[in-house]
Amino acid sequence: LCVVETNAERASMALRRFAVESVSMERLAQRCHVVIIAVKPQDLGPALESLRRAFATRSRRVLVMSIAAGVRLASLERRLGRGVSVIRVMPNLPATVGCGMSALARGRAAAASDMAVAKAIFRCVGDVVELPERLFDVVTAISGSGPAYVFLILQALCDAGRRGGLPKSVAQQLAMRTAKGSAELALQSGETLEVLIARVASKKGTTEAALKVFARRGLARIIREGVSAAVRRSRQLSKGTQTNLRK
Repeated sequence: LCVVETNAERASMALRRFAVESVSMERLAQRCHVVIIAVKPQDLGPALESLRRAFATRSRRVLVMSIAAGVRLASLERRLGRGVSVIRVMPNLPATVGCGMSALARGRAAAASDMAVAKAIFRCVGDVVELPERLFDVVTAISGSGPAYVFLILQALCDAGRRGGLPKSVAQQLAMRTAKGSAELALQSGETLEVLIARVASKKGTTEAALKVFARRGLARIIREGVSAAVRRSRQLSKGTQTNLRK
């Protein structure tokens, strides 16, 4: 495994922690069969130019995966040159603890075997799904931004618990473990979310009382509107990124 890292401190940390080799961009492009681009969109232009120059002298095909937010496959393929297999990936923050959700989209030159390699890599940090790129703005709004929505709800539950007299640590444990267990149950049970809600909400019970308040205040509508705003912003940022890359 080879790493290109311009920040000396981060490069040193990677070498110590993961026993990888720090190399130049040119050396990376020549040696590695799979290249993962994990840079901010504003830093992408120079990285792609370096890779393009290095790939021009390479005889074997290479697979490039990009997790650069908002950068479309067409832009990546155009900048990297003809024949380079490109796959775009949208991971999320829980990947840092092995519970990520990554969406993958295949470029024009990428084969099924390339997608199999990409899925195998990103399954190391969670689950994966293959989707057409046109859905990536929605993916960004749901799974990319979604952890922040969940954290906000958890924070509200913790605050409610503390107002009810629970110690902070206990309120956090109750909220976080409940969220984790509920998600795992939904994944494993095979039942619809509507059925699972009904299983918890007994007639005239405490859950039903809370759900009535949420419905009256329009909680579901608020969440839908928030996700729609995130989709629109993702599209705006994507357009701006493509414009900057063309300059």
